[in-house]
Amino acid sequence: MSYTINPDSLSSLLYPVSYRSIEPSAVVQQQIDVYVGGSLAGSFLAAQTGTSGSSAVFDTNVQSFLYSDVAPVTGTKTSFFGTLDTYSLTNNTDVIKSVYAVAKNQTVSSAGFLITSTASQNSSTAYVIPSQFYGDDSDFNLSDFYQPSASPFRFLTTNNQDRRCNDDGNIFLSFVGKGVNSAQFEFWTKSGTSAVTIVDFVNSTANNDLYSLSIGAANIFGSSAVFHSGNFPLSSSAYSFYEVSVGNYTGSYERRSEKIQVNIEPNCNDNIDLHWFGKYGGAESYQFRGLIQDLQTANADIINISQPWNVAASPRANSFDKTIIKTNQRVNKKKQVKCNIPHEDAVYVASMFYSPEVYIIENGKYVNVTISNAETLTDNNRATDIEVNFEITYPNKPTAQL
Repeated sequence: MSYTINPDSLSSLLYPVSYRSIEPSAVVQQQIDVYVGGSLAGSFLAAQTGTSGSSAVFDTNVQSFLYSDVAPVTGTKTSFFGTLDTYSLTNNTDVIKSVYAVAKNQTVSSAGFLITSTASQNSSTAYVIPSQFYGDDSDFNLSDFYQPSASPFRFLTTNNQDRRCNDDGNIFLSFVGKGVNSAQFEFWTKSGTSAVTIVDFVNSTANNDLYSLSIGAANIFGSSAVFHSGNFPLSSSAYSFYEVSVGNYTGSYERRSEKIQVNIEPNCNDNIDLHWFGKYGGAESYQFRGLIQDLQTANADIINISQPWNVAASPRANSFDKTIIKTNQRVNKKKQVKCNIPHEDAVYVASMFYSPEVYIIENGKYVNVTISNAETLTDNNRATDIEVNFEITYPNKPTAQL
């Protein structure tokens, strides 16, 4: 039995997760046990799907067993949204799972009974990550996202361009940890000189875990970590930008990922931070600056009650008696955002509109929201900036009910 999806060690829930087994022609079906994260997720019987010469072919798709075991999970914040306002490296076990299958052949005896073999065949172990939605990339291939299939490999983000961030900004980059045990930050001063800091992840390069690294200005300046060399500056005031990559450190640093540049910008009161579950199964972050308006709506079901009468004295009831009431009342908060973003960020921001998990940062905390009434151009050959309009909808507030 062999794993047949390319790449052979990492796959996405966008595609079937299939195994192929070539068996003697007498094998009529197989009992398949699926193990996700090391535990039995379920079993089923797989029918023969074809033949190859005189042999039976079994192509078995176990994709349906994986959806409930990888994020996004209802009611829980996915782990790659890391600690705010300080350095963090999180091991995201909820967004990557090992998977393998165990097959037992079944044949029909001369007496007509179905016999299950006591001998089992174990497939190779693969790893799966979720993806937010069906991508539009004709060249989408997860082999671009891990080492050594790609060198340098890509972070699990659709924004591989320079980032912009002020001192309040949190940014998280997700990546597959195979072959990686450190990160390099190179800080460039306004005068054009640079200083290198190398952070020790304190992990093994042999694992297939998925990690998220905090790289925003609020995450690193003044923070502490385990360093191979250098440290994080106390303040961003002397710097214009910094570059981030991950790689392998064995006395010297070898870069194995792409390099992301973060441009430091002045603080602004007209900005909000949004984080969302990304298209490639990693964390995404963006600071929006522009017109931000807060709205609040209230809705309810209205019940009219017949005017009561005082039977003894026969006058009308008091004018203040409740004869019309609200029930199932709902109070909802929204933000309307209208801003211009760089042309190259338009497609990246549009991926947030489809995301199943979005957070806004308020008072130093994650607040679960959803995006509605979103509209943006994703391309305009006559514009350097693109106008974006969308609403941020908050959960209903609890209200007193009659």
